[in-house]
Amino acid sequence: MDLGHRVANIQLRDNKDIGIWQLHKSGQFLVRSMYSVLLYVRVLPINKSVWKLKIPLKVKVFIWLLHILAKDNLAKRNWKGSKQCCFCMNDETIVHLFFGCHMARLFWRIIFITFGLTKPNNIVHLFGWWLQGFLWEKKKVMFTGLCALLWSIWLSRNNVVFHNTKKQMVLQILFKATYLTRIWAILQKEEDRVLIADACRALEVTTMDIFAWNGWQFSNRLYGL
Repeated sequence: MDLGHRVANIQLRDNKDIGIWQLHKSGQFLVRSMYSVLLYVRVLPINKSVWKLKIPLKVKVFIWLLHILAKDNLAKRNWKGSKQCCFCMNDETIVHLFFGCHMARLFWRIIFITFGLTKPNNIVHLFGWWLQGFLWEKKKVMFTGLCALLWSIWLSRNNVVFHNTKKQMVLQILFKATYLTRIWAILQKEEDRVLIADACRALEVTTMDIFAWNGWQFSNRLYGL
């Protein structure tokens, strides 16, 4: 019905049809114009700020693709593998893997205890208005660590799914994330390196305290970091 209203007043002519690219005043398609729109369009899972982060390019691309990577999206493309999350018995989706799975919820609980930040709802919320009110200098430090955490979860997940390795523990994944964050800190300003080091140390202390309360013996080694 809506389509009918849209075409009702269109006058057809015998002239040859001409394609016009409305994102540029010349009417011609330019990759630059499309790229500029993608940076700002609100339906994408991240915004321009993520591309400004000083982290490896492959991680930026991974964050950008997060809305299409999970098994439920692969299944829509006739993928025949298991749809089950490799960390629990539920079906894997991006929201489940990074926010709903029991392991993901523990990560966000640790972040809440350490920094007082409540769990975001999804990827769009995380890289959108979740840190609204924070200055960019602090946000970029937080985003750097969060990208490291998401990347570490994804690497662990892929090792289980594609290489049949043993599931990594929360401690292993989180310490992998802080390890990567410290490496990426080399790319940051000197004052940001101090914030990153303090944040990593705080996360590790909180994590060890939580596990110690539950009887973990830290004489045990963490393999697979």
